[in-house]
Amino acid sequence: MWRRQSSAGSRSDAVRALKDRKWDALVIGGGHNGLVAAAYLARSGLSVAVLERRHIIGGAAVTEELIPGFKFSRCSYLQSLLRPTVIKELELERHGLKLLKRNPSSFTPCIDGRYLLLGPSKDLNHSEISKFSKQDADAFPRLSSFLFPFYLF
Repeated sequence: MWRRQSSAGSRSDAVRALKDRKWDALVIGGGHNGLVAAAYLARSGLSVAVLERRHIIGGAAVTEELIPGFKFSRCSYLQSLLRPTVIKELELERHGLKLLKRNPSSFTPCIDGRYLLLGPSKDLNHSEISKFSKQDADAFPRLSSFLFPFYLF
């Protein structure tokens, strides 16, 4: 059973709760990989505690409001690497997982005021990369074709 230590409780209450019980497994780090590992361990019948130093679990998959009114995704795009079998076996959609298409897929601002905006449009990507290098813009489709089989992993 999953339980989250309430922020209303004191730190000593949380430590006591962890110490007073025998755990079959301790997972250090409540990032998405740690949570997946803990879920599989718990599904196999083990008692599992997940220890996370931050106030929020999810690791790189977290979106936080770091500046009032502005939400930042640390590396949530990496969730596209989450294997479909994990999503299905752990019924993550039933628990609220929603994968959103990234469009644009990336925005990279430069110190000089220029920026690189990439997305699903090959023409837009070529135009954007050409602002920096026509040679790189012409080579980008070959790079994408080379990397595509790795996306299917």
